[in-house]
Amino acid sequence: MGAGQRKKHLVVSHGGYTVNLDTEMKAKELRDLVVSALVLALAFGIALSGGFRAFNQPSILVIVIGMAMVAVSLGFVFHELGHRLVARRFGYFAEFIMWPMGLMVALGFSLFGFVFAAPGAVMIYPRATIWGTISPSREKIGLISIAGPATNICLGVVFLVLDVIQPALLFTLGARINIWLAVFNLIPFGPLDGAKIFRWNKGIWLIAIAGTGGLFAAERFFF
Repeated sequence: MGAGQRKKHLVVSHGGYTVNLDTEMKAKELRDLVVSALVLALAFGIALSGGFRAFNQPSILVIVIGMAMVAVSLGFVFHELGHRLVARRFGYFAEFIMWPMGLMVALGFSLFGFVFAAPGAVMIYPRATIWGTISPSREKIGLISIAGPATNICLGVVFLVLDVIQPALLFTLGARINIWLAVFNLIPFGPLDGAKIFRWNKGIWLIAIAGTGGLFAAERFFF
């Protein structure tokens, strides 16, 4: 950080304690994002190479994992940063926290050709004001939640267009991974983005899932 620059801090109350939190990305958050992206890329590489069978052709597996690294680095990282950016635009402190068990589950499922993508989540803390703390409204939670899948949908479209212009395995995998991340996260269940979007606005959720489902079908049957 250069001379004259000042770190930004935000006062938040969480769990009964009021603390100052640095609003810039901290080393731990960056580490969590990098580790999660690497493990997810490995999981997608194994799953897209045939699961257990992938280890029979290690040279192909390495190539697919390398390509998955590009798609996951863009898709997963931008997905989480989308949540983080919108939450902070609303004035809430937000940071990505890795879920090690979720990463192990992703690797385990990848051996069967499927990726359960739950590497962690962006945690949002109440905003402190002179009148007390304010938690995000249902609408703001919905907008924060839809930012992640929307990022994957946009990236999926970009990769599909690139695959039409210049067919390449990298673009095919990029489209497939990003569209899958969007579909998975839009499932209206538990802590997934889809559940929060569905509670906020069922119409917007329906448009999002229909559009993503259309992309999923197009990528599978026409590209």
